[in-house]
Amino acid sequence: KVNDTLTELRLYDNGITEEGGRAIADSLKGNKSLRTLNLSSNGLTEEGGRAIADSLKGNKSLKMLNLGGNELSDNGAGAIAEALKVNDTLTELYLDGNELSDNGASAIAEALKVNDTLTEL
Repeated sequence: KVNDTLTELRLYDNGITEEGGRAIADSLKGNKSLRTLNLSSNGLTEEGGRAIADSLKGNKSLKMLNLGGNELSDNGAGAIAEALKVNDTLTELYLDGNELSDNGASAIAEALKVNDTLTEL
């Protein structure tokens, strides 16, 4: 069953790691109501970033995603960047405090060349 009433989910600073990240990502795939998801300051690493990115490719409801203060690294950012190339609903994305280097930033910058929905990053 998919929840069709929840519009905002704030799970920041809860110690959510890969298993929880994958579970949340799975729930995003069929969700049509969630608009805001805050997963900042958890323990999400590259694997969690990849799972969230995969769900973003098909999600058509999420407008704001906060992944700040995790440990996504450049590879996680690269996965998010690939999702941004096809996602056309996300308008706000926060990735601050994720140990990104120039490589991660470059991947995001390349995605922004084709994404025309993000207004805040």
